[in-house]
Amino acid sequence: MFGAGGCGATAVHVDATPVRFDTPVPGDLLPELTWRNARGRTRTLKHVVDGRLERSVSLQGFYRLAPESAGALAGLAVGAP
Repeated sequence: MFGAGGCGATAVHVDATPVRFDTPVPGDLLPELTWRNARGRTRTLKHVVDGRLERSVSLQGFYRLAPESAGALAGLAVGAP
């Protein structure tokens, strides 16, 4: 379908904090997290009820974590065991 050379896509490596699943995000931080898309449009998490994320649908899409939110989450990752 893509010919002998495939689709031509190559993997991109970015230095980043490793993904962890054992560090909880405090419930009071969830409503403050902000994402920004390529056009500069920002959005926050929806479906946060009593400090819990009830539905993950607002995490879907192509958005980049805003710098202030990235800093808040980086602080959690640094303090994690």
